[in-house]
Amino acid sequence: MVLAPEHAVGAPGDGSPSVASPPRPEPARTGSPYTAVLAVIPFLAAFAIGWTGASDRQMWNNEYATWHAATLSFRDLAHLLSNTDLVHTVYILLSKAWIAVAGDSPLALRMPSLLAMALAAGCLALLGRRLVNTPVGVVAGLLFAAIPAISRYAQEARSYALVTMMVVLSTLLLVRAMDKPVWLRWTLYGGSLVGAGLLHFASLVVLAAHLVLVARTTDGDDARRYRWAGTVGVAGLGIIPLLSFASRQSASIDWIKADLNAVRTFPRELFLSWEAAGLIVGVGVLGALLLWRQRGEAILALVVWAVLPIVFVYVTYPVLHMFLARYVLYTLPAWSLLAAAALCGVGGVVLRREASWTWLLGAVLLLPVFAVAVVPDQRAVRASPVTGQPDYAGAIDVIRAHQKPGDGIAYNDVFGQLSDLAREAVDYELRDDPKPRDVFLTVTSVARGSYSARECGNPNTAPCTAVDAERIWLISTTYSPDPLGGLAAERKTLLQPYKVTPEGTFKGVKLVLLTRS
Repeated sequence: MVLAPEHAVGAPGDGSPSVASPPRPEPARTGSPYTAVLAVIPFLAAFAIGWTGASDRQMWNNEYATWHAATLSFRDLAHLLSNTDLVHTVYILLSKAWIAVAGDSPLALRMPSLLAMALAAGCLALLGRRLVNTPVGVVAGLLFAAIPAISRYAQEARSYALVTMMVVLSTLLLVRAMDKPVWLRWTLYGGSLVGAGLLHFASLVVLAAHLVLVARTTDGDDARRYRWAGTVGVAGLGIIPLLSFASRQSASIDWIKADLNAVRTFPRELFLSWEAAGLIVGVGVLGALLLWRQRGEAILALVVWAVLPIVFVYVTYPVLHMFLARYVLYTLPAWSLLAAAALCGVGGVVLRREASWTWLLGAVLLLPVFAVAVVPDQRAVRASPVTGQPDYAGAIDVIRAHQKPGDGIAYNDVFGQLSDLAREAVDYELRDDPKPRDVFLTVTSVARGSYSARECGNPNTAPCTAVDAERIWLISTTYSPDPLGGLAAERKTLLQPYKVTPEGTFKGVKLVLLTRS
């Protein structure tokens, strides 16, 4: 059974939408050139918005981690994944292959995410066309492209954009498989589920929405239901082994919070904009009410897709520690479809006309309003460095320009792990340049199979020995006015004979040059 068959939209006046709903669905011509053109519109919009400033924002810790893992040898990568980040194995391997082809500049590292978000917008247009109608699909793709969080993660060398694309693609492939239940389509659907699950298993909560679509649109067709269940079962066989091993590394995300403040700010973190969250969620609820009678099965599936993953990561927080907005970024396509349904339905309600062009009213009037409202947040998500992150690149640029052969480097912070972030930043930013010797390093992160190195002078580590470098660059992220404040006692003692020369203060970072007196 076709969920919402349709044909290419004709000239104004050809259709007859109801007063309170968008134009009626029409017989589908799947794979027609016009369908492809409709998908290209939001694809290009998402790509253009994501491209803007994609190479301007400096890398941050998650992206440094991606580069670090993807540039390891396979042996060292296996050692790393045996200790942490096993859930990101597929993305890291994809990044490793991509770097071999495209290089490791910030833009090159982010390009897969940019293309994935653009493809998600195009697939969303096709999905909306099948679930509701063509106008809703196109408007949903444009809304999706304009959400600040979408352009933010289109510019992120991490897996979240690819997960979002695979969720939208799997839902589209499911609708196509139910429309024409041949084994090729079920195989493609199963493959997309495996891809989504291996990129991030949190995405599999969308299967609840898929179950709604199958249960409510097959009209007692047990064969299609059995094929869906079989496909999901076989796909699960490809996901469960990785999920089982990755669950043993949950300690790596136990820093995530689910307190009152985290709940209160969750909508803003999901959309990266209070304005976008308020407008899309508010209008999305209206869209669900407008189309409930005409498209009840599709609307219910979209509501489950939009809401259940958020509820799931909150309820399971004590066990899984996944109450983080970017883990459920893939709910934004569903919210966009619900909001688009309202925008395309408001024209018929206001004008009380039965003309197919009435869908334009809401879209033409409200899409620009939404785009203008989120402009400040679009700028904010392109801030460099990322909000709350130290400006390591600025400090490292000074080191690159003024370092001399034989220079050393050291790190000072009050949080412990930030020295590892600074070390990864130095490794990346100076990957093609000479790099000062790490004077307090005892065991590298690669040797440890970790993102964290080991330094001397800490509890349970080797004692520090004499420092022989004539000059040492010290990257400090402490709040203390004393650049040596917060250093382990042994390290601080070894640096006492050095003269401190400030070289610059950057956002969250102090850079000083220590010269032997």
